[in-house]
Amino acid sequence: MPLALLSALLIFTPLARGSVQGWAVTAIQIITLLALTAFLIEKCLTGTWEWIKTPLDLPLLILLILVILSAVFSQHRPSSLWAAVMLITYIVIYYLVIHTVRTRARFKYLVFLIIGVATFLAVFGLFKKFGINPFPWWDYGDLKYRPDYLASTYGNYNHLAGYMEMALPLTLGLFLLDYRRGKLLTLCYVTLLLIAALILSLSRGGWVGALTGLTFMAAVLLTNRYFTGKKLIAALAGGFVVAVIVVFASTPVVERINTLDQKSEIPNFKARVSVWGGAIEMIEEHPFLGTGPGTFTTVYTQYQPPGVTPRYFKAHNDYLHFVSEVGLPLVAVILWMIIALYRKGFRKMQNPSRLVRGITIGALSGITAILVHSIGDFNLHIPANALLFTVLAALVAAPFPIDNER
Repeated sequence: MPLALLSALLIFTPLARGSVQGWAVTAIQIITLLALTAFLIEKCLTGTWEWIKTPLDLPLLILLILVILSAVFSQHRPSSLWAAVMLITYIVIYYLVIHTVRTRARFKYLVFLIIGVATFLAVFGLFKKFGINPFPWWDYGDLKYRPDYLASTYGNYNHLAGYMEMALPLTLGLFLLDYRRGKLLTLCYVTLLLIAALILSLSRGGWVGALTGLTFMAAVLLTNRYFTGKKLIAALAGGFVVAVIVVFASTPVVERINTLDQKSEIPNFKARVSVWGGAIEMIEEHPFLGTGPGTFTTVYTQYQPPGVTPRYFKAHNDYLHFVSEVGLPLVAVILWMIIALYRKGFRKMQNPSRLVRGITIGALSGITAILVHSIGDFNLHIPANALLFTVLAALVAAPFPIDNER
């Protein structure tokens, strides 16, 4: 039952416009509470209460304490309360994955579910881009973005790109499981679909994040003693470079790159830098506990630089955003979590099991991609993407599957 409810979350959140609206966030919290209740009942009935340790246990505890302290002294406590509840929701989801996804079959199931959802998003996004949308509830007439920015069920093309760049390496990681014939062709087809959706989203941050994640993946595979297809990786890398050159020579992509410095309704790089300056001022004035979790939208109006006319609800840099709300001690906690997660991931990639290596390298590469993308965007503030990020982190931090089958 807990796994079924977690599956429902993974399916529901990206379909509900990324779950950015209040009703969707409430649905996430209710489903998570039901999953936790079912998990506790299951443990009571079986009498098994073993706690599974992970490398993120202590930093997550310190993060929670820091957020609660910041909320106590918040400049807007109602907003901080809801932000703290959402953090607790993600932490619960993390531990539910750790404690319920224990067998090889469940690991595979969760990975295939994520890839299946990503495939639907890619296919539907492509249909929608070319004017085919049989579902009116995914026709967002209130959005300011041009229709050639592929966004699928999301309200923002950057956030679809964020989902694609996390799912794409996970798909490529399955190639390490030695799939052949029909399965291999299916994986190739799915990979091309995800790449097409990512490229046609015209998200510059998505392109950079995905390229970084895939480069990280290739570097790890080339240095891994268990991976014997190093010539294949070199060939794929060469083919990818050629494909990138061809794609970036296309008119829409060139136009999109040119908007780096052009003024438009969509925040360009210079506008983002201005916003970051205001966020840094917030940090300078509230260095220890920030302004309170979830208060950026309210407080930032006092720090918005002159000449930046749109009202900004996010800092367009997840790190500056979080630190401005919670304080500078958060920097140490974030670094601690990243180092602990990558250390665990590198150790697991030395395991002889193809399943363990494939899922770990795929999940860690997806995490790498979104961490880079978050420098210039706010994907980790989008519940659907934050939830997928949480699940990927749990896949990396989880112990080895308990089944013995190969």
